[in-house]
Amino acid sequence: MRSFIRSKRGFSAPNFSLGANPSLAVVIPCYGHAPFLKEMFESIRLQTTSPNQVIFVVDDSPDDTLQILEGLVGHYANEMTAQLIILENEKNLGQAASLNKAIEYSNTDLIMILNDDDYLMHDSIEVAFTIFKKYPGAALLGGHALHFGGDDLKSLPKFIQSICPVGNIEIDLRTPELVAAYQKYNDINMTHSGSCFFKSAWEVIGGYYPDKSQRLVHFSDRDFQLRMNALFPVALSNITPLSCWRNDSSVDQGVNS
Repeated sequence: MRSFIRSKRGFSAPNFSLGANPSLAVVIPCYGHAPFLKEMFESIRLQTTSPNQVIFVVDDSPDDTLQILEGLVGHYANEMTAQLIILENEKNLGQAASLNKAIEYSNTDLIMILNDDDYLMHDSIEVAFTIFKKYPGAALLGGHALHFGGDDLKSLPKFIQSICPVGNIEIDLRTPELVAAYQKYNDINMTHSGSCFFKSAWEVIGGYYPDKSQRLVHFSDRDFQLRMNALFPVALSNITPLSCWRNDSSVDQGVNS
Protein backbone atom coordinates (compact mmCIF):
# COMPACT_ATOMS: atom_id res chain seq x y z
CA MET A 1 0.00 0.00 0.00
CA ARG A 2 2.79 2.42 0.92
CA SER A 3 4.53 1.69 -2.37
CA PHE A 4 1.36 2.41 -4.32
CA ILE A 5 0.82 5.70 -2.46
CA ARG A 6 4.41 6.73 -3.14
CA SER A 7 3.95 5.98 -6.84
CA LYS A 8 1.04 8.44 -6.94
CA ARG A 9 2.73 11.35 -5.16
CA GLY A 10 1.92 14.66 -6.74
CA PHE A 11 -1.20 13.42 -8.54
CA SER A 12 -3.87 15.94 -9.38
CA ALA A 13 -7.05 15.15 -7.43
CA PRO A 14 -10.23 15.35 -9.55
CA ASN A 15 -13.28 17.27 -8.40
CA PHE A 16 -15.66 14.69 -6.96
CA SER A 17 -18.92 16.61 -6.96
CA LEU A 18 -22.04 15.97 -8.98
CA GLY A 19 -23.55 18.63 -11.18
CA ALA A 20 -27.24 19.19 -11.75
CA ASN A 21 -27.49 16.33 -14.27
CA PRO A 22 -24.98 13.62 -13.34
CA SER A 23 -24.42 10.78 -15.76
CA LEU A 24 -23.86 7.11 -14.92
CA ALA A 25 -22.97 3.93 -16.76
CA VAL A 26 -23.69 0.45 -15.43
CA VAL A 27 -20.94 -1.92 -16.55
CA ILE A 28 -21.36 -5.69 -16.52
CA PRO A 29 -18.59 -8.22 -17.23
CA CYS A 30 -20.26 -11.37 -18.58
CA TYR A 31 -18.86 -14.88 -18.37
CA GLY A 32 -20.62 -18.21 -17.88
CA HIS A 33 -23.82 -16.98 -16.23
CA ALA A 34 -26.35 -17.27 -19.03
CA PRO A 35 -29.19 -18.57 -16.76
CA PHE A 36 -29.12 -15.38 -14.67
CA LEU A 37 -28.92 -12.72 -17.36
CA LYS A 38 -32.65 -12.02 -17.64
CA GLU A 39 -32.95 -11.32 -13.91
CA MET A 40 -29.82 -9.18 -13.96
CA PHE A 41 -31.11 -7.20 -16.94
CA GLU A 42 -34.48 -6.72 -15.22
CA SER A 43 -32.77 -5.04 -12.28
CA ILE A 44 -31.34 -2.42 -14.65
CA ARG A 45 -34.54 -1.97 -16.64
CA LEU A 46 -36.59 -1.29 -13.50
CA GLN A 47 -34.32 1.39 -12.03
CA THR A 48 -36.19 4.40 -10.64
CA THR A 49 -33.44 6.56 -12.14
CA SER A 50 -32.27 5.34 -15.52
CA PRO A 51 -28.56 5.02 -16.28
CA ASN A 52 -27.22 6.84 -19.30
CA GLN A 53 -25.33 3.81 -20.56
CA VAL A 54 -25.41 0.06 -19.92
CA ILE A 55 -22.25 -1.64 -21.14
CA PHE A 56 -21.98 -5.43 -21.27
CA VAL A 57 -18.61 -7.05 -21.94
CA VAL A 58 -18.92 -10.65 -23.11
CA ASP A 59 -15.60 -12.20 -22.08
CA ASP A 60 -15.48 -15.05 -24.61
CA SER A 61 -18.16 -16.78 -22.58
CA PRO A 62 -18.51 -20.53 -23.28
CA ASP A 63 -22.33 -20.47 -23.10
CA ASP A 64 -25.03 -18.56 -24.99
CA THR A 65 -24.48 -15.32 -23.05
CA LEU A 66 -24.00 -13.25 -26.20
CA GLN A 67 -27.17 -14.50 -27.86
CA ILE A 68 -29.26 -13.89 -24.73
CA LEU A 69 -27.92 -10.36 -24.32
CA GLU A 70 -28.52 -9.56 -27.98
CA GLY A 71 -32.10 -10.74 -27.55
CA LEU A 72 -32.66 -8.64 -24.42
CA VAL A 73 -31.13 -5.53 -25.95
CA GLY A 74 -33.12 -5.98 -29.15
CA HIS A 75 -36.37 -6.43 -27.23
CA TYR A 76 -36.00 -3.54 -24.77
CA ALA A 77 -33.89 -0.97 -26.63
CA ASN A 78 -36.90 1.13 -27.64
CA GLU A 79 -38.42 1.02 -24.15
CA MET A 80 -35.32 2.18 -22.28
CA THR A 81 -33.71 5.61 -22.35
CA ALA A 82 -30.27 4.16 -21.60
CA GLN A 83 -27.82 3.45 -24.40
CA LEU A 84 -27.39 -0.34 -24.45
CA ILE A 85 -23.97 -1.52 -25.60
CA ILE A 86 -22.49 -5.01 -26.03
CA LEU A 87 -18.71 -5.33 -26.29
CA GLU A 88 -17.05 -8.66 -27.10
CA ASN A 89 -13.62 -10.00 -26.19
CA GLU A 90 -12.13 -12.24 -28.87
CA LYS A 91 -10.45 -14.26 -26.12
CA ASN A 92 -11.02 -14.54 -22.38
CA LEU A 93 -9.32 -11.57 -20.69
CA GLY A 94 -10.74 -11.88 -17.17
CA GLN A 95 -12.93 -9.60 -15.12
CA ALA A 96 -10.42 -6.82 -14.46
CA ALA A 97 -9.51 -6.29 -18.11
CA SER A 98 -13.16 -6.54 -19.15
CA LEU A 99 -14.16 -3.89 -16.63
CA ASN A 100 -11.41 -1.56 -17.80
CA LYS A 101 -12.56 -2.02 -21.40
CA ALA A 102 -16.15 -1.07 -20.53
CA ILE A 103 -15.17 1.87 -18.33
CA GLU A 104 -12.80 3.21 -20.98
CA TYR A 105 -15.66 3.01 -23.50
CA SER A 106 -18.07 4.88 -21.21
CA ASN A 107 -18.62 8.64 -21.38
CA THR A 108 -20.24 9.23 -17.97
CA ASP A 109 -19.31 10.84 -14.66
CA LEU A 110 -20.02 7.74 -12.58
CA ILE A 111 -19.59 4.00 -13.05
CA MET A 112 -21.74 1.41 -11.27
CA ILE A 113 -20.59 -2.22 -11.24
CA LEU A 114 -22.93 -5.16 -11.69
CA ASN A 115 -21.81 -8.78 -11.90
CA ASP A 116 -23.80 -10.76 -14.44
CA ASP A 117 -25.31 -13.11 -11.84
CA ASP A 118 -26.22 -10.41 -9.29
CA TYR A 119 -29.15 -8.02 -8.99
CA LEU A 120 -29.37 -4.28 -8.38
CA MET A 121 -31.93 -2.91 -5.99
CA HIS A 122 -34.37 -0.96 -8.16
CA ASP A 123 -33.39 2.38 -6.58
CA SER A 124 -29.63 1.75 -6.57
CA ILE A 125 -28.82 4.59 -8.95
CA GLU A 126 -31.22 7.02 -7.27
CA VAL A 127 -29.69 6.28 -3.86
CA ALA A 128 -26.12 6.53 -5.20
CA PHE A 129 -26.79 9.99 -6.61
CA THR A 130 -28.27 11.14 -3.31
CA ILE A 131 -25.36 9.84 -1.22
CA PHE A 132 -22.70 11.31 -3.50
CA LYS A 133 -24.43 14.69 -3.28
CA LYS A 134 -24.55 14.38 0.52
CA TYR A 135 -20.87 13.42 0.72
CA PRO A 136 -19.03 15.55 -1.85
CA GLY A 137 -15.43 14.45 -2.08
CA ALA A 138 -16.18 10.73 -1.85
CA ALA A 139 -14.78 8.93 -4.89
CA LEU A 140 -16.33 5.51 -4.26
CA LEU A 141 -19.58 4.31 -2.70
CA GLY A 142 -20.23 0.73 -1.66
CA GLY A 143 -21.83 -1.43 0.97
CA HIS A 144 -22.87 -4.93 1.81
CA ALA A 145 -25.59 -6.89 0.03
CA LEU A 146 -28.54 -9.19 0.57
CA HIS A 147 -27.31 -12.73 -0.14
CA PHE A 148 -29.47 -15.12 -2.12
CA GLY A 149 -29.34 -18.41 -3.97
CA GLY A 150 -31.71 -20.54 -6.01
CA ASP A 151 -35.13 -18.91 -6.14
CA ASP A 152 -34.59 -16.75 -3.05
CA LEU A 153 -34.50 -13.54 -5.11
CA LYS A 154 -38.29 -13.59 -5.44
CA SER A 155 -38.74 -12.97 -1.73
CA LEU A 156 -36.03 -10.33 -1.26
CA PRO A 157 -36.79 -6.60 -0.94
CA LYS A 158 -36.18 -4.84 -4.23
CA PHE A 159 -35.79 -1.29 -2.94
CA ILE A 160 -33.05 0.03 -0.67
CA GLN A 161 -35.48 2.60 0.67
CA SER A 162 -37.95 -0.10 1.71
CA ILE A 163 -35.23 -1.16 4.14
CA CYS A 164 -34.01 2.30 5.13
CA PRO A 165 -34.97 5.78 3.85
CA VAL A 166 -32.05 7.27 1.97
CA GLY A 167 -31.76 10.16 4.44
CA ASN A 168 -31.26 7.68 7.28
CA ILE A 169 -28.62 5.50 5.65
CA GLU A 170 -25.56 5.51 7.89
CA ILE A 171 -22.36 6.16 5.98
CA ASP A 172 -18.91 5.34 7.28
CA LEU A 173 -16.69 7.85 5.46
CA ARG A 174 -13.20 6.36 5.19
CA THR A 175 -10.53 8.96 4.48
CA PRO A 176 -7.09 7.99 3.13
CA GLU A 177 -5.51 8.74 6.52
CA LEU A 178 -7.27 5.68 7.93
CA VAL A 179 -5.80 3.25 5.41
CA ALA A 180 -2.46 2.96 7.24
CA ALA A 181 -4.27 1.24 10.12
CA TYR A 182 -5.79 -1.50 7.94
CA GLN A 183 -4.50 -4.97 8.85
CA LYS A 184 -6.65 -7.22 6.64
CA TYR A 185 -7.99 -6.85 3.12
CA ASN A 186 -11.56 -6.92 4.45
CA ASP A 187 -10.95 -3.89 6.66
CA ILE A 188 -12.67 -2.15 3.79
CA ASN A 189 -15.55 -4.42 2.86
CA MET A 190 -18.07 -3.84 0.11
CA THR A 191 -19.86 -6.01 -2.41
CA HIS A 192 -18.60 -5.40 -5.92
CA SER A 193 -22.08 -5.26 -7.47
CA GLY A 194 -23.76 -1.98 -6.64
CA SER A 195 -20.48 -0.21 -5.93
CA CYS A 196 -20.23 3.12 -7.70
CA PHE A 197 -17.32 5.46 -8.37
CA PHE A 198 -16.18 8.44 -10.37
CA LYS A 199 -14.57 7.53 -13.67
CA SER A 200 -11.95 10.22 -13.03
CA ALA A 201 -10.87 8.38 -9.84
CA TRP A 202 -10.58 5.12 -11.81
CA GLU A 203 -8.25 6.92 -14.20
CA VAL A 204 -6.01 8.28 -11.42
CA ILE A 205 -5.49 4.95 -9.64
CA GLY A 206 -4.81 3.10 -12.88
CA GLY A 207 -8.07 1.18 -13.18
CA TYR A 208 -8.45 -2.46 -12.26
CA TYR A 209 -5.24 -4.52 -12.32
CA PRO A 210 -5.46 -7.59 -14.61
CA ASP A 211 -1.98 -8.71 -13.51
CA LYS A 212 -2.40 -10.42 -10.14
CA SER A 213 1.28 -9.98 -9.31
CA GLN A 214 0.76 -6.21 -9.24
CA ARG A 215 -2.23 -6.24 -6.91
CA LEU A 216 -2.21 -5.38 -3.23
CA VAL A 217 -4.47 -8.40 -2.61
CA HIS A 218 -5.49 -11.34 -4.79
CA PHE A 219 -9.02 -10.25 -5.71
CA SER A 220 -9.31 -7.55 -8.36
CA ASP A 221 -12.34 -5.86 -6.81
CA ARG A 222 -10.88 -5.56 -3.28
CA ASP A 223 -7.53 -4.48 -4.70
CA PHE A 224 -9.33 -1.73 -6.63
CA GLN A 225 -11.26 -0.61 -3.55
CA LEU A 226 -8.14 -0.51 -1.36
CA ARG A 227 -6.18 1.51 -3.89
CA MET A 228 -9.13 3.87 -4.28
CA ASN A 229 -9.25 4.43 -0.52
CA ALA A 230 -5.48 4.93 -0.36
CA LEU A 231 -5.92 8.13 -2.37
CA PHE A 232 -9.53 9.24 -1.91
CA PRO A 233 -12.39 9.20 0.63
CA VAL A 234 -14.68 6.18 0.33
CA ALA A 235 -18.30 6.06 1.51
CA LEU A 236 -19.33 2.75 3.10
CA SER A 237 -22.88 1.64 3.92
CA ASN A 238 -22.13 -1.00 6.53
CA ILE A 239 -25.72 -1.50 7.71
CA THR A 240 -28.03 -0.89 4.75
CA PRO A 241 -27.53 -3.25 1.76
CA LEU A 242 -27.10 -1.65 -1.66
CA SER A 243 -27.49 -4.72 -3.91
CA CYS A 244 -28.35 -8.42 -4.03
CA TRP A 245 -25.47 -10.90 -4.28
CA ARG A 246 -25.91 -14.43 -5.62
CA ASN A 247 -23.92 -16.84 -3.45
CA ASP A 248 -24.28 -20.13 -5.32
CA SER A 249 -23.04 -19.53 -8.86
CA SER A 250 -19.35 -18.63 -8.91
CA VAL A 251 -17.67 -19.79 -12.12
CA ASP A 252 -14.78 -17.33 -12.31
CA GLN A 253 -12.29 -18.21 -9.59
CA GLY A 254 -9.42 -18.48 -12.07
CA VAL A 255 -8.55 -15.93 -14.72
CA ASN A 256 -11.81 -14.08 -14.17
CA SER A 257 -11.36 -13.31 -10.48
